[in-house]
Order: sequence, then structure tokens, then C-alpha cells
Amino acid sequence: MSADNGIYILQSKDGFRVIHTTAIDGLWWWDDEKAKTSLNPKYLLQYFGKADVMKSEDEAWKVARDIYKGIMNSDFPVLEYGIKPIYGWEDKDFPS
Repeated sequence: MSADNGIYILQSKDGFRVIHTTAIDGLWWWDDEKAKTSLNPKYLLQYFGKADVMKSEDEAWKVARDIYKGIMNSDFPVLEYGIKPIYGWEDKDFPS
């Protein structure tokens, strides 16, 4: 059985957001066949919308490592995909 989970770091114009989630491939889901290789802003908001915004990449990686430590010290210490940055939104405003 797959945990299908990871810790993900997204950079946008206003900073960095960090989440622990499953099924991250939903970020690239589109209702039509147009661009399944580009991030969908609707799902960026859904996944990352409640995450705190950090001003530096170092701070984001610290938060990600803290989440990792919490997972590894839990009753279910599994993180299938580790800590991964999500690329493709660095020069764009975060969707609202």
C-alpha cells in the first residue's frame, strides 16, 4: 500500500508555502486536456491556500524539516516522497 504523501514547498511572488499532503498530482489536473504539465491555480489555492507564507527559502526548508521530524516521530512514520519543491509558480502571484 502506498502512503502517497510528501512535504511540498511552493514559491510564488509573495514568498514560500509549505504543506504536508497526499495526492499532489492533483496540482496538474485540468478539466480538459489543455495543459496537464502546467500547475492549475485552482488546485494551488486548494492545496496551499491555508499555509503560512514565509519570506525566505531557508525558513521554508526549516518548516519542512520540522514537519518531517513530526511525521517520523509519529505512530505512522512514513513519508513516501520526502520533501520536494514544486516548480513553475515562482514568478506568479499566488491565486486568490
